[in-house]
Amino acid sequence: MDRSKYFARIAEYKLLAKKEVGQNFLIDSDVASRIVSLLDIQPTDKVLEIGCGAGSLSYFLAEQTAETDLIDIDEGLLAKLREDFIDCSHLHIQQGNAMKFDYEPYTKIVGNLPYYITSGIIERVLMWGKNCSKFVFMVQKEAADRLLAKPNTKDYSPLSILLRLLTVPKVEFKVPRTCFAPAPHIDSAVIILNRNKLDQEKALKAYKIASICFQKRRKTLTNNLESVVKDKTKLQQILTKNGLSPTARAEQLSPEQYLSLTEEEILVE
Repeated sequence: MDRSKYFARIAEYKLLAKKEVGQNFLIDSDVASRIVSLLDIQPTDKVLEIGCGAGSLSYFLAEQTAETDLIDIDEGLLAKLREDFIDCSHLHIQQGNAMKFDYEPYTKIVGNLPYYITSGIIERVLMWGKNCSKFVFMVQKEAADRLLAKPNTKDYSPLSILLRLLTVPKVEFKVPRTCFAPAPHIDSAVIILNRNKLDQEKALKAYKIASICFQKRRKTLTNNLESVVKDKTKLQQILTKNGLSPTARAEQLSPEQYLSLTEEEILVE
């Protein structure tokens, strides 16, 4: 399949892009190739592409030998890919909703994520993709800034805490909006998340505690945690034991400090 002709055909699909589901097709083959190479796919991997769209990343996944599932919500685009990759027996193309999909079987996950559900997908793959050693996602630049936010910044959140607890995150490179058709209003960034060895359940409890602490961002830890630690004396003891000021706010705590709170009797669902 000729590379230049294939990507020229993708560019023609801009007229069919659906704004309501955030479709912007990647038309730069060098960028697509680089993204797939970051996965470092091995023959034994089980790979998933989220939102395969018109097939920009799929083209290079087809060159691998690992078993790979491609999912998208748009049946029209899936029909295109079934025709494009009819001879690629290791590619399995199916309709799937990324917000309801089962991520547990996969060891590598890649995708060009729609802006409006980027956070939701990242949360879900981190929570349920426990066998995945590496995630490579292209997201809009401002979404990358939020996801990788550090303590004491306005974008710091429970999700950025979970991401830093479970992975070693990195912005690998920026992607200009001109690499897409139709062109979005903002540039994108490719982020790579390498899974670390932290216990999944522990990280998820820390995430739930952080979510409670961030419920009312302007309130103190004491104010927010009183909903789950009813005994005020006990709550003060927990905070003191972990070196935390009762008047501290959620954005001041590091991911590691939230992790330390998982050792305490803080009931979360």
